[in-house]
Amino acid sequence: ESLGPKERRSGIREFLSRIHRVMTSFDESPIPTIAALHGVVFGGGFELALTMDLLVADRTTRFGFPELRLGLIPGFGGIPRLKRELGNARVRDLLLTGRTLGADRAHDVGLVAQLVPEGRAIEHARGVARQIAKFDPIAAAAAKRFVKHVPREELELEIELFTDLFLRPVVEKSLRSFVSRDDPHPYLPPEKS
Repeated sequence: ESLGPKERRSGIREFLSRIHRVMTSFDESPIPTIAALHGVVFGGGFELALTMDLLVADRTTRFGFPELRLGLIPGFGGIPRLKRELGNARVRDLLLTGRTLGADRAHDVGLVAQLVPEGRAIEHARGVARQIAKFDPIAAAAAKRFVKHVPREELELEIELFTDLFLRPVVEKSLRSFVSRDDPHPYLPPEKS
């Protein structure tokens, strides 16, 4: 049974809203959150990383949003959260060109808190967690609330824009093509910092 346009739109919005609630729960958690990153951090993985308080990345890490290649925008809160972390020029560059951001550059522009040698991100993230645990959790939660604004209006706008884009036939065609590919990295752009 095929769903009508209203039902499809409603289903997409509900799916995205559930994902956004999960992502925002990380953003708003009173407990400081840390991501240990290695390798490709694209699309939804990048959006999840952006909900964390501290990013510890090894030198192999690359960040990117390949969604425009499919006729979409990031839909899990990536655009507003990236805008919160970086200047608009960098956000536009990543979104509109499909370029990626290497670990060194991500550290230089302030996205990555700690840059570590390859394979050492988890070890360093655990050390950061031990350091955070030395402090009063109430004070840490207060500090986090002060420095980490949740961009609610922009998150809602992103859901609407993603839904509109997702319902286009060209997107369905590009998604079918993407999932039927058998090469290992069909949308991995060339490496650039």
